[in-house]
Amino acid sequence: MNAQKFTAREQESTVDLSVASGSGVEVSGKKALYILRKILSEQSNLEDLDKAADVLKRWSKLNGVTIDKKEGSFPQNWLCEYLQEVDQFVIKHIPTLPEEGTQGSQLELLDFLKSTKEMICHTLLRLTPVLEDTGLLDHLIDSYSRHLFPKLDLLLNRDLSVEETYWLLEWGKDVFFSSDSKLRVYDPLLLTGWFERAKQKLLLKLQNDISRNLQNILHYDEQHGHNENSMDEETFIRLHIDVTQCLNCAISDAKKVGLTLMHAVQILCSEELHGFAQKYVDTENKCLQKRKFTEKNSVYLFRIINTCMQLRCCATQISPDKNNSDDVSRTISMLQKLEDEASSIVQKIMTCLTQANLKSYFKKKNVHIDILMEAIHEQCASLPQTALEIKMIIVKMAYNCVSKVYLECLMKTKYRNLEKLWGNAEKKIKEDVQYFHKTFSELNGSVAQQNQLLQRMSEVLICSDVDALKITCCDLFRDFPHESEQYVPGLLRWKGVLSERQVREILDVIRDLYPNHSFKS
Repeated sequence: MNAQKFTAREQESTVDLSVASGSGVEVSGKKALYILRKILSEQSNLEDLDKAADVLKRWSKLNGVTIDKKEGSFPQNWLCEYLQEVDQFVIKHIPTLPEEGTQGSQLELLDFLKSTKEMICHTLLRLTPVLEDTGLLDHLIDSYSRHLFPKLDLLLNRDLSVEETYWLLEWGKDVFFSSDSKLRVYDPLLLTGWFERAKQKLLLKLQNDISRNLQNILHYDEQHGHNENSMDEETFIRLHIDVTQCLNCAISDAKKVGLTLMHAVQILCSEELHGFAQKYVDTENKCLQKRKFTEKNSVYLFRIINTCMQLRCCATQISPDKNNSDDVSRTISMLQKLEDEASSIVQKIMTCLTQANLKSYFKKKNVHIDILMEAIHEQCASLPQTALEIKMIIVKMAYNCVSKVYLECLMKTKYRNLEKLWGNAEKKIKEDVQYFHKTFSELNGSVAQQNQLLQRMSEVLICSDVDALKITCCDLFRDFPHESEQYVPGLLRWKGVLSERQVREILDVIRDLYPNHSFKS
């Protein structure tokens, strides 16, 4: 029907609508129903819609009184007709659910969600201006929610994947809660109930997926990560990278839906990480008990230390509780114990390696400490280029070990014997201290800068002034309390230039300043 005919009918309707009683009401009701159908059907242009809407609004504002005693609305018998017409329109235009389990069902689900959202947005945008003063717009909006939720419930009852459930939740968030959405729900509990069921279904599916993925990661590591003769960079970092990505992706996807869901997923991830850490720790402890470690296969230990550090960091980051939940605290504690055990073995390896080189260095001529540093360089070279954090830890451990073993070997060797072996023992010690500092600086400058133990302890050997030694030794006890108890008394006596009275005088000053320290006078 063209615009001219529609305008003529509209004019007729206007005349009919001027009659508010008797058969005129019946005729006008039919005309209003005809106009409503036209508005809903999109069969007229914008100008015609405005005119038709004006007629419909005037009809809704007739001064008749309806059964429910409200003035200015459609007569009750015709109102039911109009509401049914709106319902029929909604039912006819909501897209059909895709078939379950068919090939390409994921794409069909996405298409259903997309087309449903577009249809609702388009319809409300088109009809809001023409229906908002007729009293029918609220019913249209409510009708959408009443007819949508049965379909959404059917979707939830399907065997959806985690990804599909996320799509459904994100769709619901966009359709019902976005700032530009005009759709509301006639029963808020219906909406909250549906979201809660979707959330619980997602968490159950997600738990199964995460558990399976973490189990696969652990199984792969047991098959490929324990070959101590082949530890490339990918093998070194793979486990903690895969675990972190698995958990962070789940949390990131949940955040798109909302903070409440993200919080629930964080708790779930913390629980799953705890279970994974328990299995990982048990596996590695068994390996540590079975294997014998030397400097040749210590990279395996480095990997354990690095993995534990990264997983502890992951446990803290994914936790929704800043004070750490029980699961997170237990996870961190388990990993820390394994890390400490691996570090202890590395410390023993470093000590044995250093002792083997330095013992001969303090007893034989023409023995160079270059061999020791080359061995330490080789240890660090076994680490991946990207593993800077663990390299810093290993360099720090090595420098600390070399410093202590050097001091112990020095104190076990008589000064006059070193004078015979090296010519000028004091000069040689200075050169060694500088060499160590330079070489460790090349490995890691910040670690070398932090580790001043050997340099500071050597100051006791090159000073013979009692008053100056009192200041030097007090500073050492302040900065290195444990090591000073162990080395300072012996170093004061080592060269033999101080009398026993002078040594006791220096130690008495230290004891007065630090009464809690215990050491032999």
